[in-house]
Amino acid sequence: MTQEAVSRLCRIVPVLSDQLGPAQLDAAVRLLDALVHPLSSDDIRALMRLLPREGDLAHGLNWTILHAIEASPDWPLWDTLEDRESERVRIFLVRLANDGCHPPWERGEG
Repeated sequence: MTQEAVSRLCRIVPVLSDQLGPAQLDAAVRLLDALVHPLSSDDIRALMRLLPREGDLAHGLNWTILHAIEASPDWPLWDTLEDRESERVRIFLVRLANDGCHPPWERGEG
């Protein structure tokens, strides 16, 4: 089940970007601050959909999400990292590889 802060964030913005208006940005910051850690698998899946495919940082909010996701004991969720054309996915994969964690498709498992 997705926590309320994640559900509300997903309703406010379909994708986080630097184009967020001041009200959206303030709401997003408040909701990210209200996250209950560690994130569940459902929370991770929902937040991954908010991250843009390209390098947009959404005023740094994308890094906040990345760090929250990485801190979850449910991470990694390999099926959320299949779009290897996405810059955001490539960042996650590099960070995982730096930690010695490799996706099943590189291990011949999928």
